[in-house]
Amino acid sequence: MERRPGYLSQGPAAPRGGAPPGTGLYLYGVVRARGWRARRGGEEVWRVRYRDLEALVAPAPFEVPPLEVERLRAHQRVVEAAMRRATILPVAYGVVFRSRRPLIRFLEDQYLVLDEGLAFLEGHWELRVHLTAPGVDDSSPELGELAARVYSELRRIARAAVPFPREEQRLLSAAFLVERRSWLEFMDRAEDLAGGHTALSLDITGPWPPYDFVRILA
Repeated sequence: MERRPGYLSQGPAAPRGGAPPGTGLYLYGVVRARGWRARRGGEEVWRVRYRDLEALVAPAPFEVPPLEVERLRAHQRVVEAAMRRATILPVAYGVVFRSRRPLIRFLEDQYLVLDEGLAFLEGHWELRVHLTAPGVDDSSPELGELAARVYSELRRIARAAVPFPREEQRLLSAAFLVERRSWLEFMDRAEDLAGGHTALSLDITGPWPPYDFVRILA
């Protein structure tokens, strides 16, 4: 199981005039205005509000940011810190708006989609499950049936699930949308299902923001 703690800045509202000339607004995600509680320390994060939604942003050059490991990690830290305090619709790395006005326009145009998305994800986290069969012929029909059974049983206790394309030596890879209050029980159930079969090896990571259940500006 993998976790990374994160802390955010005080989270002030973005200045009405926006960022300085030549500076855009880098978007991390969207949360309910009532649910946002930032903490001191870490990356600087501003809030841009439209109705009951708030975009979490930071001042940044108006350009496509370079794909660098440290920048990716900073993006993940902000999103993961936010998800522990509120339901967040995370945005893929690299989205920058020219200024506050086009960001507000985006929130206005996509309000219903964003509102429905937050309602669907409310109170849930993502967990990722991977099943392998080390040292065993993974093309065996029996192993395929076992993996399908594990997926089916876990799908019953998750709000939603997204299976990933099968990779070499993996019988199953999938993301599950699980209630925050029962994610440990979900992990126990996954371990019980896989543990009954000595050929199977289980790997669970999370909890994560619901990256695989959101397609906003991705």
